[in-house]
Amino acid sequence: MRHVGIDLEQFVTDPYTSGIQRVLQYLAREWPMETATCAFVVPWEDGYLLLTPEQASTLIDPAFDAADTDSMRAGVWSRVQELSNGAPRVSASGMLGHFDSWLMPEVSYLPQVLERLTMVQESMPCVMIGYDALPMTDPSNYRFRPGTAARVSDYFRRLSSASSVVCISEYSRQALLRRLRRDPGLPISVAHPGGDHIPASMMPRVAGSPIHFLRVGTLESRKRPQEVAEAFLAARKIGINARLTFIGRPSASDARLNRAVLSACVQDPAIEWIESATDEYVRHALAGADVFLSVGTEGYGIPVLEAIRLGTPVLFGGIQPAGDIMVGHGSRDLGDPSIDDLVQAFTTYSDASEASALRSEVDPEAVPRWRDFTHAVARACVG
Repeated sequence: MRHVGIDLEQFVTDPYTSGIQRVLQYLAREWPMETATCAFVVPWEDGYLLLTPEQASTLIDPAFDAADTDSMRAGVWSRVQELSNGAPRVSASGMLGHFDSWLMPEVSYLPQVLERLTMVQESMPCVMIGYDALPMTDPSNYRFRPGTAARVSDYFRRLSSASSVVCISEYSRQALLRRLRRDPGLPISVAHPGGDHIPASMMPRVAGSPIHFLRVGTLESRKRPQEVAEAFLAARKIGINARLTFIGRPSASDARLNRAVLSACVQDPAIEWIESATDEYVRHALAGADVFLSVGTEGYGIPVLEAIRLGTPVLFGGIQPAGDIMVGHGSRDLGDPSIDDLVQAFTTYSDASEASALRSEVDPEAVPRWRDFTHAVARACVG
């Protein structure tokens, strides 16, 4: 049976609890040891700690409940230190002979992670998970530290030439083949991340209350937060009885987006922006909303699945792979909506009967399963 090394350094260095790190969390929780054994690899002193999936879960899970980034990082390092007392170790030189294949589960521009990838690629097959190519195809949405552009390019060059790639969506697969020019003769597959980390439920709606629209995610231009805010303000001027909540970190690359959303909140108290929220808070907000919005470009879109698991229907527009998967099971496609189209959507679904009809389509059991995803990744590592 093959033994797989799973690189955990990016998470330990920068526990960001993003959708990508949700994938990492469920690789640890659901890894099929009957298909391939594995160890999650953490650099420690002059070698590496080798963690079981259960130990990796104890490292990753609490980060999603941390109140802020500082406490998240401190908690992760504290748990690494605790695990170092009992976890097996290998030396830097011994690590290469310890595994049969290597999995790069996250995007990483860390030089030490890329150097390690170079080292292991010379000795064993390396599998990577392909999320998207947006930092290369749409760089305006990203702010890279000075001097790191070459490492960003290096990561995507490696993604295009890895032994095998498991893409999270067909959109991501096409980006690798067409934009990064990956050789189509190299193994490349699609496996959809799951949404069943959220228990299925349907929260009763309060009759007579304003329809609550919710949008979750960092303010990035590709996710069109400014257009969403502008359209909602216009719909409110028409007279809709609704409210809109943004949950997500400010943009690090475009301060104008942050100012636009803040300005909308000042102009209309029916709009609010919550910059920092725990996993539990986001789940509660998703369950309590009437309509979840996902507009713009996503490599996948796990929050779409989370909303549907909690009984909340989704309106989506643009490139939204998770939305596409769930059409007929709780999501509706707005196409590539203009601001006028978004105004019309807000106007239509602020009507309680329309929102109720949309909600009647929700099927929480139809979302993809994490177990299916992790089995597909493990099979790619077996080769």
